[in-house]
Amino acid sequence: MTFQAFANHDQSTAIDNLTIENQGDRLSIYGSLQIKVTAQGLSDAQTLLKILQDTVDYLQRQDLSENQSKIPEAERIQNPFLNDHTDRDAD
Repeated sequence: MTFQAFANHDQSTAIDNLTIENQGDRLSIYGSLQIKVTAQGLSDAQTLLKILQDTVDYLQRQDLSENQSKIPEAERIQNPFLNDHTDRDAD
């Protein structure tokens, strides 16, 4: 299967120790990649270039208005490690 930026919300690929993963409307790239002057280095560079070019091509086809870039606020979740002592009387 070939990696496609933004095509699948949980798809990822790796080039050496560099991970590229889809996360909804985001593409996360993390890790490291050493491109050496070898056949493998050329292959890795070409793979990275293709993924980045496909990403740029995809983004250029989108309506990138400012309204679209707003991320909805995360749902607030109560922290189970914090105790609420407001209901208790002091000893």
